[in-house]
Amino acid sequence: MLQAAPEEMLSQKAAGEDHSLYWQFAHIASGDNWWMHHVMKDGRGFVDDYPTEPQAILERLTVSRDRVLNFFTAADGEAMGREFEFSDGDDGRTTWIGRDRVLYLTAHELHHLGRAELALWQFGATDLPTFP
Repeated sequence: MLQAAPEEMLSQKAAGEDHSLYWQFAHIASGDNWWMHHVMKDGRGFVDDYPTEPQAILERLTVSRDRVLNFFTAADGEAMGREFEFSDGDDGRTTWIGRDRVLYLTAHELHHLGRAELALWQFGATDLPTFP
C-alpha cells in the first residue's frame, strides 16, 4: 500500500487523525521492532525513529517483517510457545506467550494499515490495493 500511495499524500493527516500517513507506516515497523527488542529480547537492538522517506519506511518494514518471521519460525517455531516476561518499570510484570505476541503484532499492523487505507480514500486516492 505504501508503494501505491501517491507521495504527495503521505505527509498529510486525514480528518480525525493525529498522525500523517508516513507516521502510520513507520509506526508499524517501529512497533514490531520495539516488541522484539524489549519483550522478546532477540538481541538485534531498537532504533527509535520514524523515517519520513517512502524508501526508508519500506526498508524498515521489510527488516521488521523479516525480524519477526525469522525469530518465530526458528527451531520449528519454538518461540511461539515460549513465555516472555516484561517489566513496565513500575514493578509491574506481564508474561506473554509468543503466539499471543504474533497475533498482537498482526492485529497492530492491520489496524494501522486500515487507518492508512481509509485516509488515502479520504484524500481521493483511487488505485489502491484493498484487503479482502
